[in-house]
Amino acid sequence: MKKKLIALAVTGALMTPMLAQAAPTVYGKVHLSYGSVEEESGGVTTTDNWQLSSHASRVGVKGDRDLGNGLSAIYKFEWQVDYEQGGDAGFDRRNMYAGLKGSWGQVRFGRHDTPLKMAQGDFDQFGDTSADLKNAGDQDGDNRLDNVLAYLGKSGNIKYAIALIPGEGDGTTAGDGPADSISASIAYEDGPLYVALAQDSYDDTNGQAENSLTRLVGTYKMGNMQLGLLWQSGVEGATTAGEDEDWLGVSFKTKISAKNSFKAQYIMVEDNETTAREGTLMAVGIDHKFDKKTSGYLMYSNLEEELGNTTDVDNTFMGAGLVLKF
Repeated sequence: MKKKLIALAVTGALMTPMLAQAAPTVYGKVHLSYGSVEEESGGVTTTDNWQLSSHASRVGVKGDRDLGNGLSAIYKFEWQVDYEQGGDAGFDRRNMYAGLKGSWGQVRFGRHDTPLKMAQGDFDQFGDTSADLKNAGDQDGDNRLDNVLAYLGKSGNIKYAIALIPGEGDGTTAGDGPADSISASIAYEDGPLYVALAQDSYDDTNGQAENSLTRLVGTYKMGNMQLGLLWQSGVEGATTAGEDEDWLGVSFKTKISAKNSFKAQYIMVEDNETTAREGTLMAVGIDHKFDKKTSGYLMYSNLEEELGNTTDVDNTFMGAGLVLKF
């Protein structure tokens, strides 16, 4: 009997680190808002009501496995969950990848945010709300793509990333090369300063000329305040050739007490379409931090687009939100 107990103890001791190493981390976020929504197009009110909405609520699993010699296997699978839709329609894919990690950086394969998207850093103070950066214009660069081969590296205060995305097409209606789209970024971060430059390049996948989008963004922290600036210009993809957009944005956040912060953001967008468009997206809000993983907010946002015709847009939101992480 003693021999059996000793054998079980030894086996348990050997298996414990293996089980701990293989155990994945389950995580998630619930983000809900309730407020007044008014939408107007061409002088006609299309929406005027109160809405309870989910904003990129998600659940995911991630982990890594030690392969020895400083090399690890990594994985992450994340789903967006929308409580307003039942069945399979309530789930949508977010980042889903596997890869390798070492002292030289990381290589990731799968569905992934582009380096240009990631380059925004902490600029966007209203992410996943009606005032999210991506809602300011058409060429937003906020892309999460399939078939991505990405490399992320770091040297001192400099971070860099590049993603190659094959079109996986027949060469006639879609690209057939090893990298029909390329996204790359380089960022410098030192204490309160963050500066990043990113570029997306899109190959001729629909019989149109190559297009590209360039982003320059920076944030600077001064005590309890943070100021952010963003500029970007270009065309996001081949299907929108000749529709360049120029963006200019500023964001601001400051603590007003131990648990409360005030924030504001303003983004201007101009394009050169046949009917030129000028748009602005502005927002102000107050955040309250209940604890490390729970926060609430009050906010107001307004999106205006002037096209010089009857399709002018004027959308507003005023309400409150709750964010819980686990």
